[in-house]
Amino acid sequence: MTIKKILHQKLELKDVSYGFFTRKGGYSKSPYDSLNCSFNVKDNENDVKENLKLVCNQLKLEKLIKLNQIHSSKVFVVHNKNDGNNNIQADGLVTKLKGVGLSILGADCAPILFYDKNSKIIGACHAGWRGTINGIIEATVANMENLGADRNNMVAVIGPTIHKESYEVRNDLAEIILESEFYQKNHSILFHVKENKYLFDLPLLIKESLKNSKINSIGDVKMNTYKKSNLFFSHRKSTHENFPKVAKTGRHISVIGINS
Repeated sequence: MTIKKILHQKLELKDVSYGFFTRKGGYSKSPYDSLNCSFNVKDNENDVKENLKLVCNQLKLEKLIKLNQIHSSKVFVVHNKNDGNNNIQADGLVTKLKGVGLSILGADCAPILFYDKNSKIIGACHAGWRGTINGIIEATVANMENLGADRNNMVAVIGPTIHKESYEVRNDLAEIILESEFYQKNHSILFHVKENKYLFDLPLLIKESLKNSKINSIGDVKMNTYKKSNLFFSHRKSTHENFPKVAKTGRHISVIGINS
């Protein structure tokens, strides 16, 4: 079975095996069709397991480390290959182990993949508005540094995520963003349309956070999950299409590993 992944030139390095995978080419049935990689959305468990095997095999990695993502600034450091067997409550992963894939699930929030080619240390994090404002990016970078990486040498690539033209927010969220240090540096993060309606630029918020963490080499695949819901899962698009029913949608996966 052929599965599709999105690549970016900043991670096209011989030591790295990675991909921002689409929703295409897996075993899951509608509405999770077809490469859903989450066990938490009421999909068939065996289908999800087969999907994860497809991803692991395509990247030629020994195993994938998965998170129970909680929109936090918590980062888990993978010290040995059995670390991923437990239910990890966090939104970031870092390691220097070979053959292990750090994975992030998404359905509008951004996956970010990190690599320091000098120290051969990798990181990955799940960045929605809450995690970004709470400091998940700096926490991931700091944990990579603790393993021996240097932020001056790090590359960070933002994967598929919801974009400004598709991300309408109200005053409650706008007020939180307006108070953030990242908005203070770049007012384009939020565009006021009319009373109680703003357009929110999540990728721009993430870029300001990466700059704040002194990451100089930033890539972006520039793909809007909402507009490309045929290629990616989009929780917001599914919510809009199924209203007033509760939306059911899967999660696509983004992975980075160091070749064995």
